[in-house]
Amino acid sequence: MKDIQNEDDIQKLVHAFYAKVEKDVRLGPIFNDFAGVEWENHLPKMVDFWSKLLFQTQRYKGHPFREHLPLPIEKEDFGRWYGLFEETVDEYFEGEKAEHAKEMAGKIASSFSVRMEMEGKFNESEESQ
Repeated sequence: MKDIQNEDDIQKLVHAFYAKVEKDVRLGPIFNDFAGVEWENHLPKMVDFWSKLLFQTQRYKGHPFREHLPLPIEKEDFGRWYGLFEETVDEYFEGEKAEHAKEMAGKIASSFSVRMEMEGKFNESEESQ
């Protein structure tokens, strides 16, 4: 296996990952039904997002945290999201960039979880689980 080397690799990763998210028993309904994600529009944005993180391109402009606030997300969903991401990276890539991508995804999941908790997003019954 090779490392993540270029935009084609990012596109492969993003499309494979979100195919899993779209079909996931827990995350799929959040993205498909509640958020009504139009995948043909969302995937290019996510390619730009990961291109910015991994190759310092400046194509992505947005506020991903704010866009996730209205979603019915629970704390454990971030671990599920990260698990799918890590699994997808490991299926297709290995190397320094692949490890960096997994590290960045872990930081994003952790950061979003903490920030949503600070925003009072999770109710008390979910926090005690």
